[in-house]
Amino acid sequence: MQAEPLQLTRHCYVLLRGCGIHPIAHRRFELLWYPETSMNLVDEYMYRPYVQSIVTESPYLIALYDYSRVRVVEENGSWQMPNMQTYASSVEYLACSLLHLPSTVPAMPLDGGRGFKKVIREYKARIKKAQKLYERV
Repeated sequence: MQAEPLQLTRHCYVLLRGCGIHPIAHRRFELLWYPETSMNLVDEYMYRPYVQSIVTESPYLIALYDYSRVRVVEENGSWQMPNMQTYASSVEYLACSLLHLPSTVPAMPLDGGRGFKKVIREYKARIKKAQKLYERV
């Protein structure tokens, strides 16, 4: 199976920051990396997709792209198109479905933070598993 070529225009790549779970995170491409880092909440709401493709983890920005233009990195390192419509989807739905968050409600009010420790443990396990895949890259 041949990998899909990287699209440098009008696409949204969903990759969690700092985890380095895909070789794209180790190479510089002509992509706009995490535009949400310089935005406040109003800017994210007012965002209009650039011609240039982006790498993001912001559900606000993902919601502006049709699912046919969104690629999400999987644990095996491949890019997959979501099996749901992302355009105009709710932030809650995208955060839970694509970013694998259990909830967008802060963990502390829900259970005093105990559940958040589980989220961190699972996240670190995903990173560790993915890093093993790319030790040879």
